[in-house]
Amino acid sequence: MKSITFAVSKGGVGKSLITANVGAALAKKGKKVVLVEGDPNQPLQKILGLNFSSKNLKFEDIVQKDMEINRAVYNTDIDNLFLIPSGVSLQSYFEIDPVSFARKLSSLKTDFMLIDVPFPLGKAAFLSLGVCEYFIPILTEDEFVLCVESAIDTIRLGKYFLKSTPLGFILNRIKTPKKFTEEFVKDLEDLLEIPCITKIKEDLKVSKSYGEVGSKKAFLAYNKLRKSEFAEKIDGIATWLLTKIPKAEKKDAVKLLQEITKPSKL
Repeated sequence: MKSITFAVSKGGVGKSLITANVGAALAKKGKKVVLVEGDPNQPLQKILGLNFSSKNLKFEDIVQKDMEINRAVYNTDIDNLFLIPSGVSLQSYFEIDPVSFARKLSSLKTDFMLIDVPFPLGKAAFLSLGVCEYFIPILTEDEFVLCVESAIDTIRLGKYFLKSTPLGFILNRIKTPKKFTEEFVKDLEDLLEIPCITKIKEDLKVSKSYGEVGSKKAFLAYNKLRKSEFAEKIDGIATWLLTKIPKAEKKDAVKLLQEITKPSKL
């Protein structure tokens, strides 16, 4: 299993959209993908058109009651794509049982696990980056300096403390492409010491797929907008993940979480 989280530097960067759509693209390429809901607003459920009742087991039930994780893995309308819903924020598992959180996710049998994380990161960073072998920072043109500063901090935390490998970064929701020249992107790669995986232009149709004000319903853009540049870029990310991922540095996520959750470490 390859475990990845798209690290958020600020709100509104499109991390849930990218998580859901990249997951779908990987699934379309024949890989089994499990998405893990970590945002209490449940954006993945909205994007995938899923609804769960109080009778459906959620990830917090699995962790609290020490149940098999497969009991909370649900089918989506996309073949090979599955979702683990959660009724609480990712950081809440720090109070519930962070070690069990890591142990349950590590027991998944899948090709890819993608964890969606809320903003701000806070303790959620320790759980998502602590469990995942890899992460990908997302930067946007809006508040770009803040994005870069946050990406640097996240890379330091993930790479050096939590042993999670930064694979590259994504420039998302680009409104003025002419600003992001090859030379500019190369300088950014040198600064962050990771490659730019892709640049994705702002697309109002894609933004509406989240179900925001002015749209009728959330939807999976990768499926509905198949001929769009966005879908092409998402395909490119999926292909990149299938061909460019190096060997993981992290050996034992459970042991790592046990270490970092000791009182002396926080």
